[in-house]
Amino acid sequence: MIKKYGIGLVAIIIAVSLAAFTAPKKTHLNATHVFEFDGTVSGGYSESNVENTSPTYWKYVGETSEEPLCDDTPDKACRIAVTDAYVNNPSNPTALSGMTITASTSTSGDAYVTGITDQLDNVYSNQAAN
Repeated sequence: MIKKYGIGLVAIIIAVSLAAFTAPKKTHLNATHVFEFDGTVSGGYSESNVENTSPTYWKYVGETSEEPLCDDTPDKACRIAVTDAYVNNPSNPTALSGMTITASTSTSGDAYVTGITDQLDNVYSNQAAN
């Protein structure tokens, strides 16, 4: 009986042991502060504007529970959600701090976000061009 079922039993034991010690995939629940890109400023949706973390371009709009991210169509920049480590004041954020944003230009001619600092904790989304 051991010969017949031994290999299967050993395989099950190995699978269970490996699953028990595998770290779960990290979620983006840490990012709570939502900033929205303001494309109405001079220069609009240019790459340099999207990459500029100044409050002139990225406005604090609220927390993720109240302000969801955009549909993520890569046409133009929309919103980013960041952790306390990347805002000027976690209890009353008004600006990004220590954040780097990278952007590219879409076929519509508008820039969209392609990356941000610490993407394990922070998230970004883009939107469709109008």
